[in-house]
Amino acid sequence: MHKRSRFIFSALFISAGLVFLQAGLAQNSTDISGHGKMDHAKMVMAAEKEAPALVRQVKVEEQLGSTAALDTYFKDEKGKSVKLEALFDKPVVLLPIYFLCPSICNFLQADLAKALNLVNQIPGKDFNVISLSFSDDEDPAHAYTAKQNYSNLITRDFPLENWFYLTGDKENIRKLTDSLGYYFTKTRPHFYIHPSVLVVLAGDGKIIRYLYGPDFLPFDLGMALSEAKRGEPGISIKRGVLSFCFDYDPENKTYVFKLFRITGTAILSLLLGFIVFLLYPSKRDRKKDKTVS
Repeated sequence: MHKRSRFIFSALFISAGLVFLQAGLAQNSTDISGHGKMDHAKMVMAAEKEAPALVRQVKVEEQLGSTAALDTYFKDEKGKSVKLEALFDKPVVLLPIYFLCPSICNFLQADLAKALNLVNQIPGKDFNVISLSFSDDEDPAHAYTAKQNYSNLITRDFPLENWFYLTGDKENIRKLTDSLGYYFTKTRPHFYIHPSVLVVLAGDGKIIRYLYGPDFLPFDLGMALSEAKRGEPGISIKRGVLSFCFDYDPENKTYVFKLFRITGTAILSLLLGFIVFLLYPSKRDRKKDKTVS
């Protein structure tokens, strides 16, 4: 390939990449409520002021080996009152989310369903699943709708009566989430800042492992369930992803999924590799140049 052709291809590829990244940056500068672009200087100043306080409030303090608060009461998707202890006759996969979440909770629920399709353990026999709403604004009707939506993603033989969708009052929610070391904050009705993590527990309520989202790998989940069956706490998975995949939006006081940051990083890596490939002469070209000269 001639040097001039390489230069043209490089310019075209870089231009396309920059256009994509520019679109991504524009998307990131738009708040999730669709209120328009945020002033960057104000965004940075607000984030610097408010982020330290939020870091102290929104976090996971792992309680491996401790016992969750099983003496708490919730309502299932049918409105039936349930003592949490009654659901722990076997290991439990517990996902704290809220059903009216406009963003990441949807990914967490969907990825959990996909992972459950692929684990070797048999649902209902080897483990139960709990989707726990930490929102005291929600009720069994919200839980019922969510269960109908996400149960459609289950492709294996799965007894849905063993996947519990729970809502509760503030006192019981906080007692349970505090015992898990899971801390979130409410900014306004139906809007929360929260970590993305699920907890695997043994049948006696002992906390075995934390798996960090936004994606849950079937292998990791299967290993955690094996450890839960033995009652042996394991090592947490992918703790660092949380800080990379979420960004603080000071106008809405929330974290948004950094889709364009991840995609942008991949694009830049591809650009760099492609530029090196195009501009660095191959051995064959160097031999040809020497022959001509």
